[in-house]
Amino acid sequence: MNRSDQGGVTLPLRVFNGASAPAVQPIDWLIRQLLARGAGTILFGQPGVSKTAHALVLCACLSRGLPFAGFDTGAGGLRILYVDFDKGWNWSSELIQAAFRGVGCEGLPDDFWYFSPLTAECQEPSIDTNLEYIGQRIAETVSVLAIDLVVVDSLGMGMAGDPNNQQDVSMALREGLNAARANNAAVLVLDHAAKSAAEMTTRVPTPIGAQSKRAWAVVTVALEREEMGLTRWSVDKTNAREFLPFVTKLNFNNNLTTQQLETLTLERVGEAGDWVKASGLGGNAAAQQMILEQLSSGEKRRKEFGRGGTIDRALEELIASSTVVKPAHGIYRLADVSAAPHHRPLAFDGVVQEDETSPTSITKTTPLFADSKLASETAMVISPNL
Repeated sequence: MNRSDQGGVTLPLRVFNGASAPAVQPIDWLIRQLLARGAGTILFGQPGVSKTAHALVLCACLSRGLPFAGFDTGAGGLRILYVDFDKGWNWSSELIQAAFRGVGCEGLPDDFWYFSPLTAECQEPSIDTNLEYIGQRIAETVSVLAIDLVVVDSLGMGMAGDPNNQQDVSMALREGLNAARANNAAVLVLDHAAKSAAEMTTRVPTPIGAQSKRAWAVVTVALEREEMGLTRWSVDKTNAREFLPFVTKLNFNNNLTTQQLETLTLERVGEAGDWVKASGLGGNAAAQQMILEQLSSGEKRRKEFGRGGTIDRALEELIASSTVVKPAHGIYRLADVSAAPHHRPLAFDGVVQEDETSPTSITKTTPLFADSKLASETAMVISPNL
C-alpha cells in the first residue's frame, strides 16, 4: 500500500498486510535449482578445479537451449554478460570460443557480451573498474541489452577490498551486483573455496569468507576435483529444493594440426554418493570447520576463535590429527600436510573405458557410484554438432 493509504496517516515504510498483500510470483529459473532471475548463485572451488571452464559451458548451453549436466535450460536465446576480472580477452577467448564451438556455434555469438578491465578495448580512462564501483554500470548494461545472466569471474579478483573481510565482501556483492539482480538478471559469481577445504572437512566445503557470501546468495555450489579428471558438484546452501550431489567430466579437445583448443564439452557421469567424514577426526565438527576457515588466512591466537570448552576440544582433535600445529604458546596454524580424504573416493573399484567410436562416451564396467543402476550405462554427453 502507499504510505498515505492508512487513514491519511503517512507511514515510515511502504508496507502491506494480509488484505493488500500482492500475489506471489513464481520463481523464474534459468536452470531449476541453480540459477534464477533476480537471484545470486555462487560457484566455488579450489584452484585447478576449472571453475571458468564449467561456467563457460553453462553459458554456451543457456545461449543455445541445450541441457547442462542433466539440467534443462529452456528454449535458449538467453543473453549473457561475462565480466572477466581474472585474465582478459587474449587469454580467455580460446576457452570461450571452444565452449561455444562445443555446442555447435562457431565464433562468439551475438547474445554473449564480454567485459574485462584487463582488455584495452573495454577500458575507459579515469574509471575505477573494481566491482564495488561499476555496479550501476553493470545494471544499466543489463537493462539496455536485456541481459538474462551476469557472470562474474571471479569475486576475489574483482573486488577492491579484502576477500577475507566480511564487510568488504558484503559491500562488493551488494554494491556491485544487487542492482543487476533488481533489473531481473540472474547473477553467477565464481569464487574460491576456503583453504581448509583442501586439508579436511566434515561437510560440503564453503566459499572463503563464507558467511557474507552465503547470506547474499540464494544458492552456493561447491566444485571439487575427483579422481580421473572428474568434478563433484554439491550444494553448500540453497533457499530452494536441493539437488543431489553429482559428478561431471570436462572434455578438452585439441586441433590435431594446430594443437589449439578446438572444443570444450561437459558430460554428466552420474550421482556422487554420500559424504564420508575424514577418518582422522573426531566430533566438534562445526567448531573444527570454523577454526580451519579462520586459519586459512594465517596464524591465529587462541582468543580469536572465541571462548568455550568446545573450541578447546576441537583444537585438541585438530592437533591430534596433525591438521593444525601449535608453533608457540597460544598460537595456531594449519599444518603443512594433507589430511585424509574427506569423502569416499568416487571410483575406487570402477573402470572407465573410452569408446573408440566416441571419445567422449564413458562406459562403466563395475559400479562407480553409490547409485549402481548407472553401471554399464553410457553417460549423457553434451557434444558439438559435427
